[in-house]
Amino acid sequence: MKAEDFLLVIMNASQKDMLKFYGNDTICLDFTHGINAYGFDLATLLVLDDKREGFPAAFILSNRQDSTALKLAFAAIKEHACIAPKF
Repeated sequence: MKAEDFLLVIMNASQKDMLKFYGNDTICLDFTHGINAYGFDLATLLVLDDKREGFPAAFILSNRQDSTALKLAFAAIKEHACIAPKF
């Protein structure tokens, strides 16, 4: 990434617990575009709970959506919780 790039990963304790518990099943990644004037996009990492409803397990805020940014974001998330989805 370049010096002017921005990447922020947010995951609180409850989200971490949910990711640890449900992270070995289905996970989803949802992108929201145009949420601010700075050109940052929001990606939400979701896990499916026992009711098969999406629960936001982490938020990724960045000016990039490419594989480089996502690799860094997932590496940061994997430091705190296992991600081993079936799908």
